[in-house]
Amino acid sequence: MKNVFLIAGSIAALIIAYLAIDWLLPNSMHNGLVIASLYFIKEIGVTILFLIALFFGYRAYRIYKTEKSFPHELLKMLPIIIFWLAIVIFGANFFMGSDSYNCTKHNYNQQLNGGIKEFQGEKYTINICGSGVNNSHFLGDNMDSVQLTVLDAQGQVQVKRNYKVFWDGQPGHEPLTIGPNSITYQDDDKQADYTITMPPTLIEKLKARLPF
Repeated sequence: MKNVFLIAGSIAALIIAYLAIDWLLPNSMHNGLVIASLYFIKEIGVTILFLIALFFGYRAYRIYKTEKSFPHELLKMLPIIIFWLAIVIFGANFFMGSDSYNCTKHNYNQQLNGGIKEFQGEKYTINICGSGVNNSHFLGDNMDSVQLTVLDAQGQVQVKRNYKVFWDGQPGHEPLTIGPNSITYQDDDKQADYTITMPPTLIEKLKARLPF
């Protein structure tokens, strides 16, 4: 019963906080805040996940210090932990899962200088797959979300980068620049160039194995 009240209290607190902020902000700032929130939804999601983990970490520490039966009390917290994890996972899938890369329908290896390349005597395969131009009336930006992956000779993913391409720009989207020890790609969303060191570093390889 205590967990039910905790879940209900958490939801009520979120609703009250949202309504309070919505009521205090003028319309012009409110609209800008909504657009900015949607634009930075991934960063906001990571921050919320960190705060949730911090809250439950503090709760677990308090239980450990004050309760005699730590495993039993921790087990009682399990429903609320599962509830918030489900909310976070659902939100992540809803906002971040829209970019479905299709290497058959949207393969940009030829246009963007992908394919087999050699660095320091080792051959790597660079694949660039897109999801199609986003022309949606809701959050559409007329850009194509693409994923660049670099595979070694054994087919293991060594590098994974996600960025956006605007095909209709002038003079047009630049293909990959292949250097003796680097790959440089252009992110049209952030209007910046990024360089991948080749062969990939250990950190790059670890990042490529993350599910997001």
